[in-house]
Amino acid sequence: MKKRVMLSALSLLLALSALTACSGGTGTASSAPASSAASSAASSAADSSGAAAPADSGAPITVEFFQQQGEQAIQDGYRAIIEKFQKEYPNITIEMNTVPESATVLTNRIASNDIPAIFTDWPTQQQFKLKSAAGYVEPITGEAFLSQSSEDAVEMTRQPDGELYALPYARNYMTVYYNIDIFEANGIEIPTTYDELIQVCKDLQAKDILPMYFAFKDVGHVFQATNICFVPGGVEQMAKVITGEATIVDDPAFVKFAERMLEMATYGNEDAFSVNNSLAQESFANGKCAMLLAGSYARGNIVLANPNLNFGAFALPGDTVESTTSLAGVNAAQCIAATATPEEKDAGLKFLEFLSRTENAQEWSDISGEPSCIKGTTFSDERMSPMLKFLERGQNHDWMASTLPNNVVNDLYQVTQGFLMDQDISKYLKDMEESIKVNSAS
Repeated sequence: MKKRVMLSALSLLLALSALTACSGGTGTASSAPASSAASSAASSAADSSGAAAPADSGAPITVEFFQQQGEQAIQDGYRAIIEKFQKEYPNITIEMNTVPESATVLTNRIASNDIPAIFTDWPTQQQFKLKSAAGYVEPITGEAFLSQSSEDAVEMTRQPDGELYALPYARNYMTVYYNIDIFEANGIEIPTTYDELIQVCKDLQAKDILPMYFAFKDVGHVFQATNICFVPGGVEQMAKVITGEATIVDDPAFVKFAERMLEMATYGNEDAFSVNNSLAQESFANGKCAMLLAGSYARGNIVLANPNLNFGAFALPGDTVESTTSLAGVNAAQCIAATATPEEKDAGLKFLEFLSRTENAQEWSDISGEPSCIKGTTFSDERMSPMLKFLERGQNHDWMASTLPNNVVNDLYQVTQGFLMDQDISKYLKDMEESIKVNSAS
């Protein structure tokens, strides 16, 4: 029975892999002994002054860390922590592996029984639920280092079987980055409603300043952020389309959402369909526009492109502050493969424990530009405070793939890209509904 479940889940994962958001041995042996060893080694690694000393070295081992986020700043953050880890554990070599189309690569490696010993994944997504249910991911429930992560983030990642399979390490959200100098030079305040946002765009455009920069070549996250902001309960309504309990065709809220996407696009760059996320972030960093709708993961890349840029962030506004909902959730978290050898699992638990230490999480956050889930860390850039303060209101919605199948979400990206080209709202909503029905049945 277990084998049939794994094969069934694998078939679904293969279907979803191209559309997702970033060893030897078999079985799911208990990780408790490895946990004890990891905790013991971590304790003995610190001397009386609190400084880390090399841990008791065992047999040399090299462990792959399949890290799915391609942003340069995030990779740099992990490299810095890996370098520190290997000074404390000189017998363990962590080899970080980051590749294009990582979700597809990981799923193909699962299919060929070549699962990386340690990998990052998105534990609130449906595709991860399939992986954990099928036995591909090692449960880490009860590991002491999980208490280092905030309780709400940990609970968000709990799977239907009640187990925990990942260390929540960073939060992510969609936000509007803005050039503080441009705003201040033109007497512009941060908008708190959609109407105010459009007025800001009009004022900037009147002064020959490009208000926004869009990457419609990578339209997916803009689609998610605008839909969640402009259609309260829209994700749940799309889920009901799958079960035949609802429709979005001609729905007034979805019509307004589509109208607003088109309206916002009129204040953006003309070459949006040839621009990807990286180019949009670079363009914003170089002062080519006043605002950029992007994820928290973009901040590090913007800083790398222009360390001197004075920029902040605020929530994409809805009709009112009270009705605004932001797209926010848990970013890629660290996992251990159930198929890893006992030695790899032991090394993996040591690595996760090391990552969870406050000082290491703080360093990673400072370098990557991502807000950490680890207790005791602070987000170093006060200019992001308008966004972070809004998130504290609790008016947030997780990414669509936590509710909808990944292939449904990602096909909607293509449908949305087509809509922004032909600008036919009626056709768009019909195409959305058809896409949801067809892809949820596949």
